[in-house]
Amino acid sequence: MEPAESPGSGDWKHPKWAASKPDEESSSSGYTYQSLELDDTISEEKEQFMTVKITISEDKVFTHSYNENIEVSDLKHSLVEVFNIPSDHMILRMEKDVLTDDMVLKDLGAEKCGVLEFVLTSTNPDDVLSVDQAYRSFYVVPDILTVRVQTSDEGIKDVVVEVVNKAITKPFLGGYFDKCSGLEYHHGYTQTPPPKPKVPPEMKSHRDTQTYDMRNRKIDLPYAQATQMARQDLYIPSVGDKILTAGPYETAEEREKRLDIEGKVRTIQRYFRAWLTKKRLKMYHEEYQKRLRLMLEREAEEKREDMERKKKDLISRVFPRTAADFSMLYAMTERWKKAEIKRIIEMHCGPARIAEFYLLLEKEIEILRSIEALRIKLKNDRKIQREIDFFKTIGDPWTFKSSYKNIPVEVDTLETQKGRTFRDLYQAVCDMSLDPSNRMLVLLELRRGFETHTCAVSNEVIELIDRACELLARGFTAGQFESLQKRIEALLLHHFELPECNEGVTNRYNRLSEKSMTQNLFYCEGCHKLKPIESYNVGIKTRAPKICATCKFIDRSKEPWIDISPYRFILRQIRKTERLLHAPSSIAFIIQDKDIYHIVTHIWHGHSALSECDNVYQLRLPRWDKTKDWAPWNCILLTLEEAKSHLRIERLEDVYDENLLSQVFNKHALAKKYFAQSFDIEKCVKETYVDDEYVNLYEEQKKLCP
Repeated sequence: MEPAESPGSGDWKHPKWAASKPDEESSSSGYTYQSLELDDTISEEKEQFMTVKITISEDKVFTHSYNENIEVSDLKHSLVEVFNIPSDHMILRMEKDVLTDDMVLKDLGAEKCGVLEFVLTSTNPDDVLSVDQAYRSFYVVPDILTVRVQTSDEGIKDVVVEVVNKAITKPFLGGYFDKCSGLEYHHGYTQTPPPKPKVPPEMKSHRDTQTYDMRNRKIDLPYAQATQMARQDLYIPSVGDKILTAGPYETAEEREKRLDIEGKVRTIQRYFRAWLTKKRLKMYHEEYQKRLRLMLEREAEEKREDMERKKKDLISRVFPRTAADFSMLYAMTERWKKAEIKRIIEMHCGPARIAEFYLLLEKEIEILRSIEALRIKLKNDRKIQREIDFFKTIGDPWTFKSSYKNIPVEVDTLETQKGRTFRDLYQAVCDMSLDPSNRMLVLLELRRGFETHTCAVSNEVIELIDRACELLARGFTAGQFESLQKRIEALLLHHFELPECNEGVTNRYNRLSEKSMTQNLFYCEGCHKLKPIESYNVGIKTRAPKICATCKFIDRSKEPWIDISPYRFILRQIRKTERLLHAPSSIAFIIQDKDIYHIVTHIWHGHSALSECDNVYQLRLPRWDKTKDWAPWNCILLTLEEAKSHLRIERLEDVYDENLLSQVFNKHALAKKYFAQSFDIEKCVKETYVDDEYVNLYEEQKKLCP
């Protein structure tokens, strides 16, 4: 609550305080500030101010106090924020004289604390000069001002003036009256000015500008009044009179025929229907072009995926990197050997057959030896990669996200800096491109670093370094003592991995290794080791992991070599289709590629159910009933073109005969028996995670997706 008569009361109520603050004068648009001196003891070195009155029109004046030492150009720059026009457009005149930018206020003839009167105009006729916005920043106005005036009798005199703020008219929203002080207190708007309008006044159009000002007046019509008889004192001119004569009588049928309203309506309807037909044809044409474009894009995408798959298979055969790639090579070798055995049996007999089998055995051994060489090379590459990962782990700064806005934070400790030093030293030792002199310098630097350690590994490394330096001094190259170089690299890496020798650098690496070996560990019955779950091939029928992937790859007595890449491609296509159809809990995201191999090979016998095509790269597993989610008991093995045609069928009974329907039913029964565990998993997922609201949303989305 504040008094209604003093909304701007503050710390300037006392005349002594008011004298030390800038004062203001009342103008036609608001308040003006003026700096006055109260005490003659104020230092003359203090900056003086001058009051400047800027006249825009006859009744619009802006008044403000400025330093007497500023130039006219600075004054114009300060007026930019007041009038919202560029300083280049401003023209200041003083008694018909145009002020230049280099003039100073104190040189224009006014005394100290005097008043200068300027006239402001603009060179641009589109600029609007208004002082309505000029005083909006002056919210706090002193209640009491001290004004120094000069009288004829007493000379200079200080007069205390009380200021009443009338710049803002505040609405009355209720309040009360103080009988003791006589002040009236208002609610609401006493602390804040009126709210700014949502739409600026200049953006509004008043009613007077939109409509014509209509005025109704009653007037007498001296010309159109009826008379009953002629009079001597009344004269009525007949210049503008019209003589009306009755025409032929027109019946209602003739009038309707003449107007022909029904014909006009039919014409309008005909043109409207033609326009509506053109509009629909245009819409159908756009839809047809859209579907045609989507079909072409889909076909291009299928071709691109097929080419990428073939390219990837070719690269995997030449440069195998994973266990699946090597399985593909072994499977190709197995198929080639069976085909050669069949050919030899059909074409040869007796000693010739034995000789052919001997040659076949030599070729098979050569192929297996080349595959094993690729495995050894890959093993060495992975060993180098493990060394790189080791140094990356101990040398990179610690990175984590802070609790404040998840900002990433990097912490570089002494251990990580030491780890980077070890990495640089190891890379220098392993660099085979160094000349003998630089290599000797690297080895000597490494020897000086190992002299501070007294462990057995450091003593052995020092002994090997001495031997290497002696060989280099005798003129031997690095390639001539390669075994010695490898021993130095292995011992150096072993020394860096020892916690007692690396000053705690590998503590972080050891913690990460221990963390991965403390959970999800399973005992392998093949190699008799504890390994994490990632080392096992877990399928949909796996109840407990028993043999790791490495032991399964080595021992092929129970499982033959399988080229799993085409079945992996079929599974990827199934998951892509189910994702497009918004399947809520499809089992396609649970089964693995080996399960697809079992479905294609053992349930559908590796060929299409219609055309019996056995090219696995052309086979697909679409839904049997497209209204239900994909499952091993809701699919059929077809080629790509057959699958497209199958998905367009509305009723399967109208297209397929009873023999095919019974065969599909039997194969679905086999799939349910083989994948009984996955059937329970899917049922559990649907009961747990799919509620009624999500099912309704899924049904609506299925209707939208043809």
